[in-house]
Amino acid sequence: MLPILVSTPHSSGHVPYWILARMLQTGESEAGLRRRLFKEGDPFTDALFNIPDADITVNASASRFVADLNRDRNEGGENGVIKLTDFDRRAFYPTGYNLSSREREMRLAQYYDPYHAALARAFLGGREDGSGKIRFFLDGHSMTAHGPAIGPDQGRPRPALCIGNFGDTEGDPAGGPVSCSPPLARGIRDKLAQLLKDPIAESGIAEGPALNHPFDGGHILRRYSLAPFSVPGVMIEVNRALYLDEESLTSIPGRVEAISKAMARLAAWITETLP
Repeated sequence: MLPILVSTPHSSGHVPYWILARMLQTGESEAGLRRRLFKEGDPFTDALFNIPDADITVNASASRFVADLNRDRNEGGENGVIKLTDFDRRAFYPTGYNLSSREREMRLAQYYDPYHAALARAFLGGREDGSGKIRFFLDGHSMTAHGPAIGPDQGRPRPALCIGNFGDTEGDPAGGPVSCSPPLARGIRDKLAQLLKDPIAESGIAEGPALNHPFDGGHILRRYSLAPFSVPGVMIEVNRALYLDEESLTSIPGRVEAISKAMARLAAWITETLP
């Protein structure tokens, strides 16, 4: 097994029916709501980042619109840990809906806390002989082809992939600690460009894999790359135009498998590269 952990905090589309029922009070059809929840999540990321030889994989059990696992537990605001709208600011709940502190805590205790407990156990684990310890992690996501209303790049086209290490566009420090060394971040960018050369060309995406734009990382990457965990890692965002027909919301034949194989080869390469 590779000493790699894979995290996909937005891979699930599951919304428990008691929350779904509250959302349906807007009058939106259940079919329309379920389609929107699926589309606004990170569809197929559990498959995109399916790396059979990774030591540990932690996938989300519920939609990011139940509780966003890639936010600080106390983060508020429209794009915080509990979201009341999608990324185009379309409401999920009827006018006047107020999220009670009891409901908020229930969601976090049921969905957020177990996910982070699993990550913490994995990152602090390992046996006395030094084996079994996670040495690197991949935080797997997908992104829309153009920036939505809530985001740093509204309406602008996005690169084929975004690799985040909290640095600048070359992976070098940008005023704070990076989650992995700049040379390794650049190597990951270049390796993905090589492994996914054909799908990127076929997709028509103008820009290849990029470092730290439009995103440089998120809560999971920051939390677990710093002490007391101190495990290096990167966030990887895959442009959905590489693998998804956004009209039918079905995967483009062969693309999910191609990306998954590329991620598996990347994980093996990272393991060989680590000091």
